[in-house]
Amino acid sequence: MPAKTDVIDYALRYIFRYPKTKKELIIQLRKKHYTETEIEKALKYLKRKGYLNDKQFAKDYIDYHCVRRGKPIIWVKNKLYEKGVDKDIIQEVIEKKIDDINKWIWKQIKKEIQQYKDKWLDGLQILEKLTRKGYTYNQIKKVIDSSAS
Repeated sequence: MPAKTDVIDYALRYIFRYPKTKKELIIQLRKKHYTETEIEKALKYLKRKGYLNDKQFAKDYIDYHCVRRGKPIIWVKNKLYEKGVDKDIIQEVIEKKIDDINKWIWKQIKKEIQQYKDKWLDGLQILEKLTRKGYTYNQIKKVIDSSAS
């Protein structure tokens, strides 16, 4: 069993490799057989220092996946739920970034429509593929309508 004094050191090394949520860190510390008292001590320290912040994690995750890569919002929400981010935090972050998210999703849908057209797929097949990826019908329709005019 690891020494009691190294729980914070281990937690710091773990979250600095790649940012983690509180839930992910707790799971990892439990796998390493730290006690609940040690885990609480580490969590308090990391939060106080600003190293463990689920809201900032959600902002960065949404910014990267939705805004920069054009992933569907539903896909990103589900990933954040899996990582243990609170639903209220996710909703708050999405509401603040909705314009940027929509702009990049629009670009991604437009790009994917063109790729599917290049593969000789028809409109219904394209719509089915895009909705399976998590884009909403309204998002797809807006892109198609703007391309038609």
